Amino acid sequence: MAAKLITARWATLTSTLLFPLPRPSLHRTIVNARLPRVSSSSPLPSSSLTPSSSSSSSSSSSMASEAVAVEKTSGPYGSWKSPITADVVAGAEKRLGGVALGCDGRLLWIETRPGEGGYAAVALRYHMKESLHTVMFRRAVIVKEPEKLEDKPLDVISSEFSARTLAQEYGGGAFAARDNVIIFSNYKDQRLYKQTVGGNHAPVPLTPDYGGPVVRYADGVFDPLFHRFITVMEDHRTSSLNPTTTIVAIHLSNGDIHEPKVLLSGNDFYAFPRLDPSGKRMAWVEWSHPNMHWDKAELWVGYVSESGDLYKRVRVAGGDPLLVESPTEPKWSSKGELFFMTDRRMGFWNIYKWIEDKNEVVPVYSMNAEFARPLWVFGTSSYDFVGRNGENNSIVCSYRQSGRSYLGILDYVSGSFSLLDIPLSDVTNVVAGSDYVYVEGASATHPLSVAKVTLNETLSKATAFSIVWSSSPDVTKHKPYFSLPELIEFPTQVPSQSAYAYFYPPTNPNFQGSPDEKPPLLVKTHGGPTAETRGILDLNIQYWTSRGWAFVDVNYGGSTGYGREYRERLLGQWGVVDVNDCCSCARYLVESGRVDGQRLCITGRSAGGYTTLACLAFRDTFKAGASLYGVADLSLLKAETHKFESHYIDNLVGNERDYFEKSPINFVDKFTCPVILFQGLDDKIVPPDQAREIYKALKEKGLPVALVEYEGEQHGFRKAENIKFTLEQAMMFFARREVIVKEPEKLEDKPLDVIPSEFSARTLAQEYGGGAFAVRDNVIVFSNYEDQRLYKQIIGGESLNYHSRNHTPIPLTPDYGGSVVRYADGIFDPLFHRFITVMEDHRTSSLNPTTTIVAIHLSNEDIHEPKVLLSGNDFYAFPRVDPSGKRIAWVEWSHPNMHWDKAELWVGYVSESGDLCKRVCVAGGDPLLVESPTEPKWSSKGELLFMTDRRTGFWNIYKWIEDKNDVVPVYPMNAEFARPLWVYGACSYDFVGRNGENNSIICSYRAEGILGILDYVSGSFSLLDVPLSLVTNVVAGSDYFYVEGASATHPLSIAKVTLDEMLSKATAFSIVWSSSPDVTKYKPYFSLPELVKFPTEIPGRNAYAYFYPPTNPSYQGLSDEKPPLLVETHGKL
Repeated sequence: MAAKLITARWATLTSTLLFPLPRPSLHRTIVNARLPRVSSSSPLPSSSLTPSSSSSSSSSSSMASEAVAVEKTSGPYGSWKSPITADVVAGAEKRLGGVALGCDGRLLWIETRPGEGGYAAVALRYHMKESLHTVMFRRAVIVKEPEKLEDKPLDVISSEFSARTLAQEYGGGAFAARDNVIIFSNYKDQRLYKQTVGGNHAPVPLTPDYGGPVVRYADGVFDPLFHRFITVMEDHRTSSLNPTTTIVAIHLSNGDIHEPKVLLSGNDFYAFPRLDPSGKRMAWVEWSHPNMHWDKAELWVGYVSESGDLYKRVRVAGGDPLLVESPTEPKWSSKGELFFMTDRRMGFWNIYKWIEDKNEVVPVYSMNAEFARPLWVFGTSSYDFVGRNGENNSIVCSYRQSGRSYLGILDYVSGSFSLLDIPLSDVTNVVAGSDYVYVEGASATHPLSVAKVTLNETLSKATAFSIVWSSSPDVTKHKPYFSLPELIEFPTQVPSQSAYAYFYPPTNPNFQGSPDEKPPLLVKTHGGPTAETRGILDLNIQYWTSRGWAFVDVNYGGSTGYGREYRERLLGQWGVVDVNDCCSCARYLVESGRVDGQRLCITGRSAGGYTTLACLAFRDTFKAGASLYGVADLSLLKAETHKFESHYIDNLVGNERDYFEKSPINFVDKFTCPVILFQGLDDKIVPPDQAREIYKALKEKGLPVALVEYEGEQHGFRKAENIKFTLEQAMMFFARREVIVKEPEKLEDKPLDVIPSEFSARTLAQEYGGGAFAVRDNVIVFSNYEDQRLYKQIIGGESLNYHSRNHTPIPLTPDYGGSVVRYADGIFDPLFHRFITVMEDHRTSSLNPTTTIVAIHLSNEDIHEPKVLLSGNDFYAFPRVDPSGKRIAWVEWSHPNMHWDKAELWVGYVSESGDLCKRVCVAGGDPLLVESPTEPKWSSKGELLFMTDRRTGFWNIYKWIEDKNDVVPVYPMNAEFARPLWVYGACSYDFVGRNGENNSIICSYRAEGILGILDYVSGSFSLLDVPLSLVTNVVAGSDYFYVEGASATHPLSIAKVTLDEMLSKATAFSIVWSSSPDVTKYKPYFSLPELVKFPTEIPGRNAYAYFYPPTNPSYQGLSDEKPPLLVETHGKL
């Protein structure tokens, strides 16, 4: 039977959209509900905040009957019923915090879970009354892939630990694994901990307890030669606003804990410390203020003395003053060749190789595609070496081009490149084994997942693809509701210039709009702003499109994924180009007849929240807006923000007058429509005063305005109930409905926990965290959220379930009495039995912490201060130890740069004492070549590969030629093989191959493809067919790999992809973990994103966005009506 016809029209009240919905029965005990603090100039009635359970079951029954309707019901856009509820969206908010390959070839990863980790007080202010309630926060758990695909993933660290680093605030690179040892940054104390996987072992702290998370570590790598862990360390002890960033070595013994040994210091930022296989060279990236890594960075290689110090340093890339480049992701091949990404020539991050004897870099494979990403987080891995029997001449790499990712295998010897056919349209981190690759990715119908891709014998094709982990394993059940993105190119305000976006039409199997109606449009502006939206399955978008909204996700000028030229459109023009492009995109969709021009809304998070507010202040395009932790006053942001971004906006905004004229708070008189603001009270990136000032000003003006504040939330909401409440309140604010229908919440199966419930694996390094755990053999080292100390967790016995084995994490780092020392992006250094990680020390300055790379001993005995291996730069990331433990590669950069502005990749050679005795700048050191090297990785042969954007302007895969100290592109193309380093621990590529022959690299990139295997010896590249349109982190085994990915209809997931004998094709694909396992049942309600390219206000310049049309299988708009549009401006996330 057809569903009941609903004939209601749109209306407006005080310029806010009205959406008719049936009135459910209501709870009358709303005051006792666990809700955030809400301030509103015109408070919403309590009955509108939460419905009764009876209405849920009623709604569910109604939905079931509608799902079987043969004919669609015509209904006003925006009023359609959808099973993709806010509960479903909040439950699907699992996130990945890094991936690594265990000694048994199985994947380990960090997943953050919205429903566990601990409790915090939340104040609810409602109708001028305030009460306290308790809510849960996310715990970052290190999880191991089960031995059998049908089994559940297994938690590695105990529940009292949380593997997350706060280095550089955005984190990343919070754990590293080698053999049976994991080193991770514990969120609570930011200490590094060593966790032995297997047996009744508890995490052992490797770094001193500074009484709080004032010293943070990230992007660590094992240094087996000196039995230590080399990592970026961020030390906030002397200055919280300007911490010292170094690369340090931390001994892995179970004896006394000492201060990390500084190997590199003096620059503002470091990242990607990566050791060559011999342990005698270490690559790293560094940069300095005012650059961000992607503006200009340097890649260095340091030679390690017998004492473990760096006695010689060679700048590989980034030092040429006439060549602007941002080298990134240095990696050593098993042969000791250094590869990395830089954008020195083409303006795209392509793969380069260092010719050591000439100290030259050569492109490995050049193309106008981004093989790397901006260094927002530590630990990214856009490529990896793959090959059997130690012959890893192939690189599996991802690159981004034309609005999507590809994964390919590059044989960097022959130059052949094979695309891998996998069902992912977005691939980020890549980790490879001998003949398999793990990739983090997604697609428009698959959620963010980690997939394993198995390659054929020639490492040129994918023979198997399987999902190892999915952010939402069950979300595909909602596939009929998914709105598929359409990449659109639209004209900007600059003549002959275009921009891009993903357009999502309204989609619902039970509903359709009427012929005389067009859907409303919600425009999303991504954050960053040096970031991009990727056109993958996002239930936040499907929530809107399945209810009849059109949705467009805009990649305005300044977004990543389209090369340096496109990225630099925003230099000096933030608040102009992004605003113009979002407005141009909305106008383009109106003029093309796809949306209702009278119902345009806009939303954005972080930097996207600023664009949202700027659009509302300086343009009259939109009817309402929602800003999530957005910037209202640029001057306050400049004065109060953390070190990593302290000079970032100087490059984007301009002079002091520009700061004033581009700040929405100074032009409240120009606001003419309602605004709702959402803000975390613990946000150090955009302080709460920003939202409060704009709220106060708009309230005094008399505009409808609401402010929702969340206690215990930082930059980006992690608690499930806050995610749910935010989504519901934004919809209600735009709709101005009297009631909200609460639909039933679906339970999802959980992977087995490894760390005890009182632990949460999350680091606060760089505030954004990431790279919070590392694994080697049966040991996991993770950063615990509460104290930010590192803990070592042993995994072993008959089961990896923590509760069945009763392992207790052992602290590796000192207790500083709080989360003042943070660790991220760590990696095991088996040679010295230590964990090398980035450490961020806030003890001396909370606003400017010291970042270093440190080594933390993995013994179970006394805890000492981490040993500093690298210090002196503002930021460090990606400390990576080569297979021999004798070289460490890392990335570093300094203010005012962000990592993606300009960074340096260095290699340090490890002495017999575990110090860096020699340092060589691999990439980013050429002052004439602006590049942002990122994600360095060593192949099993000791070759260093990494991502940088030195030539093409896209992050591509490069290789370091050690004897010449040169870098050569492995597979250049105009696609992004890496991402901005917002968080530590990103892994966009990995080596794959059997029997130690990892000549192939599983890599993800953003282009018209997805995930691929690159034989970096032959240069062949094969795309892998995986059902993900977004792939981020990739971790590879011998003939399989795991990817973190998603699509427009599948939530964030980890997938395992099995490869064929030739390592060129995916033979199996399975979801290991999903952020929302049950969400796919709502697929009929999903609005699929359409990538739109729209013209900006600059002639000849376009920007991009993802447009999501209103989608609901039971409803359609009226024929004389178009849907409203909500424009979202993205944040860095």
